[in-house]
Amino acid sequence: MAQGGPSPLRREGLTGYEMSFSGWEPKKLWLQRPDGSFEECSYTDGFASRLDGRALVAQDLDGDGDQELLMLNRAKPRLQLFVNEGEGGRAMELRLKALQGDAEASTATVRVRTAAGTRAFPVLLTRGYVSAVDPSVHVGMGTEEQAEVEVTWRPGVTESFGTLQAGRRWALTEGGAKDSTPFTPRAPRVSAPKLPLSVEQVGGVKDGRPTAVQIFASWCKPCRAEVPILSKLAQEGRWQVRGLAAHAPEQVQAEAAKLAISYLVAALPAEVADPLSPGGQLALPTVLLYDAQGRLVRIVRGGEVLEAVLAELSASGAPAGAQGAPGVATPGAPLK
Repeated sequence: MAQGGPSPLRREGLTGYEMSFSGWEPKKLWLQRPDGSFEECSYTDGFASRLDGRALVAQDLDGDGDQELLMLNRAKPRLQLFVNEGEGGRAMELRLKALQGDAEASTATVRVRTAAGTRAFPVLLTRGYVSAVDPSVHVGMGTEEQAEVEVTWRPGVTESFGTLQAGRRWALTEGGAKDSTPFTPRAPRVSAPKLPLSVEQVGGVKDGRPTAVQIFASWCKPCRAEVPILSKLAQEGRWQVRGLAAHAPEQVQAEAAKLAISYLVAALPAEVADPLSPGGQLALPTVLLYDAQGRLVRIVRGGEVLEAVLAELSASGAPAGAQGAPGVATPGAPLK
């Protein structure tokens, strides 16, 4: 099991090229909700790598209609592939061929209209920092089965391609020609470690209260900052609070005493640590929040973030454990 906290490269005494320029910062990934708002989901979806990424490509590499992420890092491992195994909605992919100017239609804009509204997608050859991308346009469709598509090839030249079906890869040629092939069904993959979605998986019990589970190590300073917050939460009695230590079982009590932890603690099981360790690095501090039914609803990282979540609950007037507590509905139901 990998240790978490500051860059392991720093702890091992490496310098220069291997060191992090960016403070060992996790990546961010945003999921658009049906109402048009966004939620940050990199940690729950396994993209919170703390390596120094220098280029990122989003591409359907296995042809199943879902985009994977391929990241080039500054140091080892130089490449990281994040395979999209989620149960996503429908999608279509559009590849354009212009008959005038650039054949890849790099100046074109695609407009896709569904019952949810109209979205515009520019055709891009590059994206972000030193990232060349395939010029195809990937359109997430949610539950929609079809969409009306039009292409503006260049200023003053716009063409409609009518209604196109989701679940297909479309080739659109200036002048109206179009052809398509279906996405390839997803091949079975080796099961990846699963997040501890139930409070029983982290040693908790369902007693009608929400549960906070701190994953900590004695050398982790932000973990130390969380202890007073969680101790107060435990003393108030409205939450269960537990700690899981990233130490050997025989060291757990002694290491917890160094942080003055008063709530129940146990050793962090590998089956809990592994799915919380994107890129093989356990990120600390981490607090898992479970609702009163014992379901994982939020993964909180950082003492300041934890305190802000609890402050938001207090400011809303809803006591911890009350139905509909705002601001903590990730990835499932609200904390209740």
